[in-house]
Amino acid sequence: MDKAEIRAIVENRFCELGAEKVELHPSGDCWTFHGAFFKVTTLQDFWVLEWTDNRSCASNYCFEDVDPMPYNISEHEIIQYIDGVLQR
Repeated sequence: MDKAEIRAIVENRFCELGAEKVELHPSGDCWTFHGAFFKVTTLQDFWVLEWTDNRSCASNYCFEDVDPMPYNISEHEIIQYIDGVLQR
């Protein structure tokens, strides 16, 4: 999958589960769900889901938890992964 496909799948799943999109400066677009903040970053060789329950950290791009993920992953695997992260 390419970067745009990964981002769309992740963000669509956040929406389906009731997360809200917020813009935090200087971090940019993030998602908030049950008091936690999430950010999807697409890099050259992998994509990253970052999260924290600290708004100040999220606003300053200092996410406490980071999971790097490969691009060669199925949509089903992405959805399972997002569901697992949101249940932590």
